[in-house]
Amino acid sequence: MSALPIEFPLEIPPATHVHPFRLGGVLKLMREVLQSDDQVKAGLEFFDAVGGMGGEVTFERFTKRPEGRRLLITQPDLVTLLGNREALAAMPEGSLGRAYLEFAELNGFAADGLVEKSKNVDRENAVIDPYREWFWDRFTMAHDLWHVLTGCDTSPEGEVRLLAFLYAQSPQRGYLMLLLLGTFGSLTPFDQHAIRWRSYRAGKRAFDLVAVPWENYLAWPLEEVRRSYNVEVIGQ
Repeated sequence: MSALPIEFPLEIPPATHVHPFRLGGVLKLMREVLQSDDQVKAGLEFFDAVGGMGGEVTFERFTKRPEGRRLLITQPDLVTLLGNREALAAMPEGSLGRAYLEFAELNGFAADGLVEKSKNVDRENAVIDPYREWFWDRFTMAHDLWHVLTGCDTSPEGEVRLLAFLYAQSPQRGYLMLLLLGTFGSLTPFDQHAIRWRSYRAGKRAFDLVAVPWENYLAWPLEEVRRSYNVEVIGQ
């Protein structure tokens, strides 16, 4: 099969709306994000409530990258790939795929767990075209891969550090609001603030991860993937 050319036609529908800021929803969800037993769901709902067009900017950046457009054409199923635990277990020790499997098993995560939670959130203006739907499923799925790459665990502090890294990569209003909520919603030592600032700077220094063809790198040594994209370990 011949490789796709650098430029090829792809008709992507324009964005149809500006995501609104819902003050009532934001105020209601602030406490839930900090105190809810299901902080993932509360965080997704909070992200939706703060609105903004940052997500569309991220999608457009993805479509402007040749590798992003190739992925939109081929639409590989990253969720199914990461859900194949036998295949991941057969990958070399120290590979990204094996590290992801160990992360998922340690935390009791299903490969499609985060994607399913995001689909179950009662989002405003949730009807989107197939291209954006595929992209956001993939982007959501990559969250756990970013945990593995950065070494951030799933503790509240680990999630805040990863948020700082992600905000540097994709400056969306939702990331910023969640980051501020996680930073100032509890008493936090000064040195933790310094670490979060370093996490943000690490996200700035890393290469853009939005269009990474993760499928190609699962069998690669984790350290080699980190070096290839200039990703620093910022976890605890």
